[in-house]
Amino acid sequence: MAIGDDNILDGLDLSVLDNLTTNPEKKEEQPKADSEGAKEESDPGIFNPELKIQEVDELPEIEDTPVKVDQKEEDEPEGSVTEENTEEPVSEESEASEVEEEEEDGEPALKVFAQIQRDSGLIDFNDDEFEDSEEWLLSKVQDTINSKVEEYKESMPEEIKYLLENHEAGVNIYDLIQSDSKQQTYESIDKEKLADSESMQKRLVKDLLSINGFSQAQIDRKVARYEDAGVLLEEAEEALSTLQDVQKQQKAQMIEQQKQEKQQRVEAHKTWLSDLKTHITKKEEILPGFKLNPKDKDLLYSGITKLDRNGKNEIMRMREKDPEFDLKIAYLATVLKWDFSAFERQSTTKSTRKLADAIKSTKKTGSRPSRGTSKAVNFDTMRKSLR
Repeated sequence: MAIGDDNILDGLDLSVLDNLTTNPEKKEEQPKADSEGAKEESDPGIFNPELKIQEVDELPEIEDTPVKVDQKEEDEPEGSVTEENTEEPVSEESEASEVEEEEEDGEPALKVFAQIQRDSGLIDFNDDEFEDSEEWLLSKVQDTINSKVEEYKESMPEEIKYLLENHEAGVNIYDLIQSDSKQQTYESIDKEKLADSESMQKRLVKDLLSINGFSQAQIDRKVARYEDAGVLLEEAEEALSTLQDVQKQQKAQMIEQQKQEKQQRVEAHKTWLSDLKTHITKKEEILPGFKLNPKDKDLLYSGITKLDRNGKNEIMRMREKDPEFDLKIAYLATVLKWDFSAFERQSTTKSTRKLADAIKSTKKTGSRPSRGTSKAVNFDTMRKSLR
């Protein structure tokens, strides 16, 4: 800013400057302050002889000295929050392991999982046998279970193993135990000691006669005649040999018969499942007016045939949840005679009644129904009700 010709010192009292030293060399003789907070006396000021007052035509413009700011802070926008780097340093070993995993990424994840299970001893397979499917993995798990079960059965005593094998084949374990008990009873009798027990002789003869179909009266007469004739021991020895053979044959026949019966039941069940699947697949609808899509057919088939671990299908579970399940089925069968048109008539009647109520309400108020009300009317139902 220009000052002009006016003296800048006009109006100032300069008498205070008369007693000040004008020798600039004394500045160097002044002692310096030792403490950090002391102000140096040689700093320029109004009382410092170094201060020079000059006339200027224009006041110098003060330039703002740029403050040096860290480059990182300058680049950040206002209001931004500096986030600290919280990532943990990755060790060289972890990086190497990640590289190895990336090199093995070409193998399916299921195969890697299966190999882990194989290393743990849960399943067993060769790499060339691998199939990338859950069904294959489940089959391997089942194979391992079966293998472990066989190992467990092999560790059992022969008697227990014999019972388990026949039980799995469909033989009633109680019939098997009873038949074995009879066989062991006859085989435990010593012929040489049979002469010492007349009661045992009579028992063996009676058992054989009973197997051959004689009545109790006939058996008693024959035993009395054998005893009177003195041939009871001979008849008892022959009866013992015959009973041992007969008991073996009866047990073998019982086992074979029950095995065949189980196999027949299995085959009959397979045939029933196949016939049911075919029957449902060919059906377009089961209830009149309700079309079946493929998903409905699958749900229907699984609801009948799929059993849970308690041996119950979906129908059984629904029956347990709903105490009136059978009553509802009985109502549909006996009252409605499986005629579901009654539901449609009832629905039509309700809709017609609602329409009539709406019309009556309109007449009472003397106004026409709004557009929103008219859109809510089901005209298809109305047409059906007017037929």
